[in-house]
Amino acid sequence: MTDTLERDVAAPKRPKRRGRWRSMLFFTLLVSLALVASGVLPVQQFLERETQVDAAQAELDTLLAENADLAGQAEALLTDEEIERIAREQYGYVQPGEVGYVVITPEGEAIPSSPPQAEPVERDDRSMLQRLWDFITGRDATSDG
Repeated sequence: MTDTLERDVAAPKRPKRRGRWRSMLFFTLLVSLALVASGVLPVQQFLERETQVDAAQAELDTLLAENADLAGQAEALLTDEEIERIAREQYGYVQPGEVGYVVITPEGEAIPSSPPQAEPVERDDRSMLQRLWDFITGRDATSDG
């Protein structure tokens, strides 16, 4: 009374190749479209424009800061103290009761605008151990004669 069930052992089904070809076709079309777009559209010019816009923005920021500084200087020129300072420096203005002096230099001599600069000191780029060894061996000694 036992009935045995028989199974049909069927061969394994092959995957459909249709899906594989569709994905391959889609990928090929996508690559082709990208190549056409990169040849037609000026991608390099877009990137250069972006760089130019960034440079122009930086220049604009610099000019705005300079403009604000100049506006502050223009406001300062409207004060009595600044007008007096300019009159004293450029036109020799003196208040009543003050004595003004004029310094005259002989022709051909220039008035130094800043104090003379000291000569630069030579740097010794040797390490501390090298300088110590030279001291011990006497290599650092200079002759006076």
